[in-house]
Formats: sequence, C-alpha cells, structure tokens
Amino acid sequence: MAADFDEPAFDEEFVRSAVFREPSARERARPPSRRERRRARRSARRAGGGRFARRRRREPSHRRAVFQLLGGVLVLFAISFALWWWNSAPRDAEPQRPVSPTITHSPEPAPTPTAPAPEAPPTGIPEI
Repeated sequence: MAADFDEPAFDEEFVRSAVFREPSARERARPPSRRERRRARRSARRAGGGRFARRRRREPSHRRAVFQLLGGVLVLFAISFALWWWNSAPRDAEPQRPVSPTITHSPEPAPTPTAPAPEAPPTGIPEI
C-alpha cells in the first residue's frame, strides 16, 4: 500500500528505535569480551567461506603438466620392470642342470642266454 504524500514514510517510534549510537570512550577502551571475540571470529569465517573454503582452480602450467606426465610414465615403467623381474627366471651364481623328464616304470632287463660255464683256468704253474 503506497503512502500518501502528506504522511511521513517513517513514524517517530521507528526513528527513535533506529538511532545509531556511538560507543563511549570507556566502552571503546575496554577489550572485547569472549563472546564478542567469538562472534567476530565466526562472522569473519562465514564471510571468508569457512574452514572448508574451496580454492579457485587455475589452469596448471605447461611445465607442471610435463612433470606430471613424466612422473606417470616413470611410475608405469617402474611397475612393469618390477613385474618383469618378479616373473623372470632365478639368477643363481651356478647354472643348474636342466630338469629332464624321468621314466617312472623301467622295463625288466632282457633275459641272458645261459651258456655253459667256461673251464676253470689252471691254478698251478705250467711245466715246461
């Protein structure tokens, strides 16, 4: 509802309650209380974004991007080298004999023909 031109926009009670009062010299001289300090810190934190304020992200520099790329490549190389080393053959000072397959069942030897026993050699010295 629009106010008429002859009525004041604010009445006297509103003006009296809205008077701005300067603190006295004594009030200015005393240090602020704990409650006032806490309130001031809290309002400053809220104005500043609080404890978990997000930092503005800026574009990474070219040099930093190159270092990140090289670091990633080095990490991948180190991982692949470690896996290769882990899976490769053992490195002993003496080479081991190669393991060959063994036969678990050996056939029986072939039977030998029985021949007459040869004559016993002479035991004495022959006479001439």
